[in-house]
Amino acid sequence: MKSLGLNVAADFLLNLNLSGTGKGGLVVVVCDDPRGHSSSNEQDSRFYAKAAYLPLLEPSTCQQAKDIIPYAFELSRKFEIPVIVRSTTRLSHSRAAVRVGNIPKRKWKVTDGLPERLYNVPNPHLRHNDLLEKLELISQEFENSEWNSVDCRDGTNLLTISTGMCLRYVEEAVDLLDDDKVGCLGLVTTHPLPKEFLLKVMKGVEKVLFAEEIDPFVEDAILSLSVNRPAGETPQFHGKRTGDVPAFGEMNTDILLEAIARIQGVSYESLDVETLAAVEKARDLLVSRSLTFCAGCTHRNVYWAIRKIRKRLKGNLVVAGDIGCYSLGIFYDKSMNSMQAMGSGIGTACGLGQLGRFGFTSKVIAVAGDSTFFHACIPALINARHKNADITFVILDNATTAMTGFQSHPGSGEQAKNESHVSIEKVVNAIGADSVVISDAYDIPPMVDLLHETVLKKGLHVIILASVCRLEEQKRIGNYDTEPEVYIDLEECSGEKCRICVDDFGCTAIGWDCEAGHPVILEHLCVRCGACIAVCPHGAIKQR
Repeated sequence: MKSLGLNVAADFLLNLNLSGTGKGGLVVVVCDDPRGHSSSNEQDSRFYAKAAYLPLLEPSTCQQAKDIIPYAFELSRKFEIPVIVRSTTRLSHSRAAVRVGNIPKRKWKVTDGLPERLYNVPNPHLRHNDLLEKLELISQEFENSEWNSVDCRDGTNLLTISTGMCLRYVEEAVDLLDDDKVGCLGLVTTHPLPKEFLLKVMKGVEKVLFAEEIDPFVEDAILSLSVNRPAGETPQFHGKRTGDVPAFGEMNTDILLEAIARIQGVSYESLDVETLAAVEKARDLLVSRSLTFCAGCTHRNVYWAIRKIRKRLKGNLVVAGDIGCYSLGIFYDKSMNSMQAMGSGIGTACGLGQLGRFGFTSKVIAVAGDSTFFHACIPALINARHKNADITFVILDNATTAMTGFQSHPGSGEQAKNESHVSIEKVVNAIGADSVVISDAYDIPPMVDLLHETVLKKGLHVIILASVCRLEEQKRIGNYDTEPEVYIDLEECSGEKCRICVDDFGCTAIGWDCEAGHPVILEHLCVRCGACIAVCPHGAIKQR
């Protein structure tokens, strides 16, 4: 799972650590996203290992990531607790040739029972003590771990302590600097720390630089470890706490190269004057593009409709969003006002929808996708019914989980063998919404009217909008040659005086001819859905 997924699983994980997992072995792989390339936050999941008193391993290469899994299972089976393996974006998105080895042959014995005592009551404090004892034994095992690597020469005065991909950045930076006084420690067993091993490696070193993503997890642990060292034996520490490397975002070779050069008092220019000038010139040529929907995405139609309604209500509208492709409503003229986690849209709206008695007059819309509805919205919708929240809940039903790989969900049109379809409409009706309307997100004008009429009503109202994921559709049908071609009638087009289709609606299949001063349909991107026809106020966009 990624970091946000571990948040959902944390309640279970912080009980399972005490009860134990039995002899089968359980490895939790969590992938963090420094800088939040495709996440709503920048989270360091390693603190779950600390909170749950669980062993944590951080590989730094594809080969190591593959090899460490069997070891993690071995560790889990030995101590009968979960083991966490943490990756980050750059490792998770890397490819490399790896040595696979032989898959061991085993004769499996099936058992009908669960391990004994998968619960912690009545004495969870005693289970806690057992876990602490296990963690101490694991720490001793890590002292001689072959996963941790050290590359130090005689005369090393700066030791870099790196985790995960940061080790590769440090190695490249040291190679570029060609400084034989810089040593590299690659730490894979990051919790519990191999204390004696670390103190031994740091002995006699003048300075230590920590390189890790995202938070100073190892840095703080080693600082704490060094507090009781005799005076004169503690090196000078550099890292996020001292401002030598950023306390946010991703690490890279340039950041660590500059930090090492500064700490070592070495002058180094990563780029020559000519290259720097070329970089600046390139920056001027780059076009700033915000995140946006795919060409023909019906989510764009929904937010276009919401923008229209907000204008009709003179801004007196709050839209609470959720996690999914439709989260891009944040960038669509800020159509969405809040977006936190799965299920938080309807949860936030439920709270806002009870503030009328305090003078809150804004109409409230919650937006969620179909897979998110099943995953996290049902309890909040029940609560909205129970509390009589005055809101409109819009469910965008495209029958897939588009954001994370097109997995099926209970409401998907096609279900795997031995799986059953669950109707969103029946679930909502069972909860007892004041009204449930099924419509579609294809035809914009009637959708605008439906949304407007609904938000003006008092009570809990649900609109289920049939949507379509164009990426999944293209996999199924190939292309859109059988659909009528969309074109722009230049005699009707107002060109530069308008630009609504390209600037406001913003479908990526509509480009702009700078020389001619009018929009153009990009045939290689257009899905011929015709949604833009209703957007043009001059009737210039047509279908053959």
